[in-house]
Amino acid sequence: MTETLILAARQGEHRYQVHVGPDALAPLSELAGATDRVAVVTCARVARTPAARRALAALKRTGKVAVVVTLPDREAGKTLAQLERSAVKLLAAGLTRRSLVVAIGGGAVSDAAGFLAATFMRGLPWVAVPTTLLSMVDAALGGKTAVNLPRAKNAVGAFHPPLAVLADPRALRTLPSRELRSGLGEVVKYALLETALLGRVTAAGAGCPDTALLAECMRAKLKVVEADPSERGVRALLNLGHTFGHGVEAAGQFERYTHGESVALGLVFAFRLAALLGRVGPLAVAEAEAAVAGAGLPTRLPLRLARRAAALMVHDKKRTASGLRWVLPRQVDGARWIVEVGVEAGPLAVAAAVAEIAGAKLP
Repeated sequence: MTETLILAARQGEHRYQVHVGPDALAPLSELAGATDRVAVVTCARVARTPAARRALAALKRTGKVAVVVTLPDREAGKTLAQLERSAVKLLAAGLTRRSLVVAIGGGAVSDAAGFLAATFMRGLPWVAVPTTLLSMVDAALGGKTAVNLPRAKNAVGAFHPPLAVLADPRALRTLPSRELRSGLGEVVKYALLETALLGRVTAAGAGCPDTALLAECMRAKLKVVEADPSERGVRALLNLGHTFGHGVEAAGQFERYTHGESVALGLVFAFRLAALLGRVGPLAVAEAEAAVAGAGLPTRLPLRLARRAAALMVHDKKRTASGLRWVLPRQVDGARWIVEVGVEAGPLAVAAAVAEIAGAKLP
């Protein structure tokens, strides 16, 4: 059986462990047992899966589960209205500042439950039990918690690192194929950030990453988070593909494209924009698009939606008084590149990239 790996995570003064492997849930009973009450936050679709049932059974054996909050599936659960509804349930269940929130689910559940923990009684500890690829390699790590506003993704949130992240890859076996591909959007992002991973990610294609590759993606994120715990500098590297990607999500009203599909389109957009700015050549664009397409993710979207996505980027959290600052690659050695933050791009270049992603052929 594959060994469970334990990764050390550090975010400012806060330290926690990330467990990834078949025995990842082992610490759950001890973590719950050290509190007075436990609130489980999940969604109906996840609650029916074997992975969620295993986690909930382990928690119930401690006798500490006071309430199970079931959010609407996906982004519908990430609203201020759902936050209020959830907080009222915690209050009615008698949770105190000595209680624990356990998030069991995908990225939307991790984001919403973490923000609930960050704000209820000015902050409760929480544990993430990610059940999707997206949440394992991204949303559950680094303590960025949030809910959406109608026109802006993750516009209301807080930095609130978890006590632990417990990721059992067996949960990925029951994922619908589209949801697995959605998680691959973030996996491809790490490969484009750390090109040493690109060959392994390309070889894995649209299949489920193994435990070792999962751990490498997790390490890549944790390394950046440790260097910049509150996203004031290099942590913005993790937003590669997200500026345009969040615009795509909003343009599709958070329904037409999943987060990972949107990030994939954002990655293609970023490399095409970088090429238009003379930062990379056509080979880098082709390599990035091949990685995205190989994962079964989209590389084009209709022009109307592309223009709408660009218009909605005005709400991006990384915008400054002088305009958007981009996360873009820059060629440094042959076909290799590094990724840099705070890059300026004029409106003509952005408009040209919009036109390209709406139907241009590979260079």
